[in-house]
Amino acid sequence: MTGDAGLAIGYELQGAGLTGPPGVLVATARAAEAAGVDYLVFPDRPATATDSAGPPAAAVVAPWIAAQTSRIGLVTTGSTAYHEPYHLARMVASLDHVSAGRAGWQVVTGPDDLADANHRREGVDPAAHREARAAEFVGVVRDLWDSWEDGAFVPDKASGRFIDGSRIHAIDHAGPALRVRGPLNVARPPQGHPVVFASAADAPVASTADVLTVGDPESGDAGRPRVLAVVPFVGRTGAHAAELHARAGAPRSDHERAVVVGDPDEVVGQLSSWAGSVTGLTLRFRDPSQVAVFTDEVLPRLRRVRPDGAGTLRDRLGLPRAANRLAVQTATAVERS
Repeated sequence: MTGDAGLAIGYELQGAGLTGPPGVLVATARAAEAAGVDYLVFPDRPATATDSAGPPAAAVVAPWIAAQTSRIGLVTTGSTAYHEPYHLARMVASLDHVSAGRAGWQVVTGPDDLADANHRREGVDPAAHREARAAEFVGVVRDLWDSWEDGAFVPDKASGRFIDGSRIHAIDHAGPALRVRGPLNVARPPQGHPVVFASAADAPVASTADVLTVGDPESGDAGRPRVLAVVPFVGRTGAHAAELHARAGAPRSDHERAVVVGDPDEVVGQLSSWAGSVTGLTLRFRDPSQVAVFTDEVLPRLRRVRPDGAGTLRDRLGLPRAANRLAVQTATAVERS
């Protein structure tokens, strides 16, 4: 069976392979990269139930994996409720630099009672004004990424000049929920803006994302890049797949994910049927053993042709390099004056 060569493929591990020995995660990332997977998503939740341990922080894991790989994209989850825009912009820009343009940010804005309880302080409750904060957050992060223009570095040995200060901008953001002066203390990322992912159902940030994550191939803005979140259960046979699905609690498709159950050919057939509707697929593995099964049994059947060159995550998703919005605004102001 022939699949589609154009679908971008991402793996969201959801703890699978993240809490075991470090070598397992490296092997998983390298195997995924060798198989043509375009990006890995590292979920991150700053809270946990008292009877379990979470995976290491995504902001630490992603750059470590960047050093162990050369092509695969690295997307970290970051909540607008528990980060400051400056801090998050700096971390993701730094990841883009150390990975040579392979970074992405998966925006999360929804409520989380356990995480809220870990981030309260005098005068601050993360549960309050959550949507207002989220609505400003992505735009402020993008402005911080743009606070250094691409041409800000002008090394001139004769004059001793290294930086053109006129190309570094304080953003001076003063909104209802956020106040950030800037500029960022990290140069503009290689991609201009690392790729911003958001759920199509996340109203405060969906309109500001580069890529929307959907649970139904017919949902979301069809005029924008969309990736379908898929939970796969791949068995040796259809009956074996159904057994795996039942063992996991028989999750069903909903607005957040599509659930696929079958043998490798059946799964490939279902995934391929969505090729004309979405830009890519993000596989969310409920069972750690399914990562290797999908990589070994499903991806080869998709017969995807991916470039050997490294490229950026934007290249892999068919996105142009982001223009510098502050530079455009400055140039326009100069022309008008």
